[in-house]
Amino acid sequence: MSKQFKTPKRLKGFNDFFAKDMMIREFVINTFKAGFEKYGYEPLETPALEYSELMLGQSGSEAEKMYYRFKDNGGRDVMLKFEVMIAMCRALAQNIGNIPLPYKRYQIQRVWRAENVQKGRYREFTQCDADTIGSSSMTADAEYIQMGIEIVAKLGFKEFMARVSNRKFLEGLAVYLGVPKEQYYKFFMSIDKIEKIGKEGVVKEMTEIREISEDIARKAVKLIDPVNYKDMSFQEILNSFENTVATTDIGKEGLDELGQINDYLIKAGVDSKYFKFDTSIARGLASYTGPVWEFSIIEGGVGSIAGCGRYDNAIGKYLGDQEVPATGGSFGIERICDIIKDRGMLDFPETTIKVLVVNFSAETMEYQLKIAQALRDKGINTMLYPEIEKIGKQMKYADKKGIEFVIIAGSDELQEQTVTIKNLLNGEEKRVDFSKLVDAINSKLVTHNY
Repeated sequence: MSKQFKTPKRLKGFNDFFAKDMMIREFVINTFKAGFEKYGYEPLETPALEYSELMLGQSGSEAEKMYYRFKDNGGRDVMLKFEVMIAMCRALAQNIGNIPLPYKRYQIQRVWRAENVQKGRYREFTQCDADTIGSSSMTADAEYIQMGIEIVAKLGFKEFMARVSNRKFLEGLAVYLGVPKEQYYKFFMSIDKIEKIGKEGVVKEMTEIREISEDIARKAVKLIDPVNYKDMSFQEILNSFENTVATTDIGKEGLDELGQINDYLIKAGVDSKYFKFDTSIARGLASYTGPVWEFSIIEGGVGSIAGCGRYDNAIGKYLGDQEVPATGGSFGIERICDIIKDRGMLDFPETTIKVLVVNFSAETMEYQLKIAQALRDKGINTMLYPEIEKIGKQMKYADKKGIEFVIIAGSDELQEQTVTIKNLLNGEEKRVDFSKLVDAINSKLVTHNY
């Protein structure tokens, strides 16, 4: 009976990562880990599955359309983790008595969103979060911005920007303009699109979809259009709202918080070319309560690689409405990795294997094992070819894999206790004593940036 052939297919929006992709991913993830830990954040991991009720009502109606939600075998309403922040809130709430506050944590894990797939946006991806829980101080927000700027620079980006605003500032704008309170969130979301759809697009969306009057819509885009402030400093932009948004209590509070962030960054010596007050940034999550910011790559028009903000009311929902202030943000690992790969920003080898030891014969196998082990003991990644094959085939394999060195140890080498080393990058071939093998390889190893 013949077996039915099954065509291998991968789900759209889900990826396989082979060696070179993994080297880029590990470089990016390790850069974030080092940056987070440098600023006092500790690692956390939470389950892939959570109860759906945990997430519902937290991320906004548009986000809920992208949930991977289902009934498990026990009839429980569950979903794959949509984001790590809310799962962290649940974990912290369950352990609040055991964790000293403020609590600084980072979390780098897979999440799942059933959204439209495009370059840098997938249905399964790695979210990279860091948050400070239990502090109302703007120092926590400003420090995150400082840290993020440092990490993005270490990833190799030259032209980027932390674009900072504040939900209280936007609420003050809404109060000043007379936007009905029940329409605040929709108002914010339209403002957030000004860069994508332009001023007229925002006016059209507000009037035709959000049911906000045209008079309010036009006044709003006139006040928040970033073009008006492109040549102004952070502080000058803050001052420009003194007679408008700052006349409302909530707006003044938001502007004061932004001023504190600006003061911190200046005192910390952060170059002002890397951060600005962007009046149009609102961010999508309904749970944001104060400062919000994005990290955007300017070169190549890439756009945002991270969304961040303060969410003082989210964790308290799991603690009997006890207020627990929190702030932090999320970086898109896949998006960053795609940019680095497409631009060839890092010089990685094709494989993590540095040396291939040719499997010459059964008689020389013990010597070949000795060679491989000597290299491995010194931290040199070494593969012993598993089958006895023609040398040409093994050399071709090493060349195709991008392995830098091939070691041949036949009967002559065994008798003389030597090895023949061939550098596939430059074609050089040399026989050395076994005792000098490690030094010979180390002196020729190409240094890669990873």
